[in-house]
Amino acid sequence: MKRRLIILFAPILLLTGCWDQKQLSQLTYVSALGVDYVDNEFVLYFQVLDFTTIGKSEQGSSGAEGPNIWIGKGKGSTFAMAWNAIYNSTQQKTLFGQISSVVFSEAALGKKQVAESMDTMERFIDARITPWIYTTKEPIDKIFAVEPMLPNSPIMTLLHLPNGNYEQQSLISPMKVVEFAALINEPSASIIVPTIGIQDELWKKDEENVPMMNVNGAFLFYKGKKPQWISKDDLIGLRWVDQNTEFTPLSLNEKNGKLKAVLPIKNPNIKIQTKISKAGVPKFSMNIQVKASADQLNSQFSNKVLKNEVKKQIKKEIYKTFSIGISKKVDILHLEEELYRNNYKSWKSITKKNNFPLTSHSLSTIKVKVTLKDRGELE
Repeated sequence: MKRRLIILFAPILLLTGCWDQKQLSQLTYVSALGVDYVDNEFVLYFQVLDFTTIGKSEQGSSGAEGPNIWIGKGKGSTFAMAWNAIYNSTQQKTLFGQISSVVFSEAALGKKQVAESMDTMERFIDARITPWIYTTKEPIDKIFAVEPMLPNSPIMTLLHLPNGNYEQQSLISPMKVVEFAALINEPSASIIVPTIGIQDELWKKDEENVPMMNVNGAFLFYKGKKPQWISKDDLIGLRWVDQNTEFTPLSLNEKNGKLKAVLPIKNPNIKIQTKISKAGVPKFSMNIQVKASADQLNSQFSNKVLKNEVKKQIKKEIYKTFSIGISKKVDILHLEEELYRNNYKSWKSITKKNNFPLTSHSLSTIKVKVTLKDRGELE
C-alpha cells in the first residue's frame, strides 16, 4: 500500500509550480504617464486605475460607485531618476506595460527633454512605445483626475480611447508614441500632436458642472524648432488633407454668421501634385474629392449652388490653415514632406538655400469635386 502511495504522489512532486505568481489585486498597474519639467527637474505623473472597477463596468454594472483613480508623482534631475522615484512610495509591485497614453506638458516639449524622455521609454523593458501621445497646457494631475461619463470604466475617456471621438468628428488625428518616435528625426516631417484640455461648461450632473476632456488644438514639431501651439479653429483646414479623416461635419454660414446648412462628409480623398518652377520654386496643387450628405438645410439650394458653396468653404478652410502655417513658418499641411518624398533632389537643393521652402504663393490651386448623396436633382 505504501509503495502504491509513493508511486501516486511522486509525479506530483516533480510538477513545477507558480508559487511566485501574484494576484491582480497584489499589483499596481500604471495606465497613463505624464511628463512635466519644472525648475530643471523632470516631474513624472503616474495614473493608476483600479482594475476591479474596470471589470465591473465591462460586465455592465450600473452601481453608483465611481471610478477609483490614483495619481502618483516622481521627481528627478533626469527622466530615469524621476521614473525610479515613484518606486519609493508604491505599496506593492508596480507594472508599466499597461500604459495606454503619454502626456507631455508644454514645459516638457524642449528638444532635450523630449529626446531624453523618448530614449528612456524606448530602453525601459516594461514600458511600450505603443501608447497614444498627447500634449497639454493644463496641469497633468488635473487631466488624470477627470472621470468618465456615467458609472463607467475609468479607461472610457478621451485620454485612453481617442478613436471613438475621432470617428465622429475628425480634425486632429490621434497619434501613437511609436509614430512620433519614427518622425521626430525626419528632416521634412511636420508632427502634429493633439493637445488635450479640460472643458467644464458643457456637461452637468445633478446641476453641477462636470469637467470633461477635449482636444483644443495641437503642438506642431518641425525641424527641431521650438514646438508651436495652434488652436483647433486655426487647424480647421487640416481635415481635408489628412488621409485619416473619417467623418467631419461642414457648416455653411451666412455673412452675418447665421447657419445655412450642415453637411456631414466621410473619408475625403486628396491628391497633391508638386511642380518646380524655372526659378526653382516649388508649387503645390490639390485635388480633393468629397461625398456630402445634405442632412440639414436651413435654406433652399439647387444642387449646383450647394456644391459651389461646399467647394468655396473647403478652399477657404484650407487656405486659412495654410496661411497660419506660413505666418508661423511651419508646414501644417505637410507640403514640404510631399516634395521630400517625391522629388528629393529638388527638396535638397531648395532647402539648402532656404530652410523653410514655403511661401504664401506655394499653394497654387485647389480643385474640389463634390458629390451629393441622398438628394434629388434640384438644378
